[in-house]
Amino acid sequence: MFIKTLKIKKGFILRELGGEFCLAYEADTNNRALDGLPSINETGIFLWNQLEKGCTPEELISALVTKKHLDREDAEADVGEFLAKLINGKVVDYTK
Repeated sequence: MFIKTLKIKKGFILRELGGEFCLAYEADTNNRALDGLPSINETGIFLWNQLEKGCTPEELISALVTKKHLDREDAEADVGEFLAKLINGKVVDYTK
């Protein structure tokens, strides 16, 4: 993975809306999900919680291998897809 560090930008939260979890901006009084980031599945929730703890991308992969019993290649793909959505949604700051 080409990302060294990753941090959730201030104000973004995981919120339950209508029985589904999604990423939202904390100050949004309309309680809407972020554009392009609809509901988050169980794996996404797990990865978000790990990011809140300050995990690096490499630690996210290792945690997914351990928690979900995935092989490393599948875990890398899942983490890469999730992080791409966060980066494209401008939810995280990162360094390469």
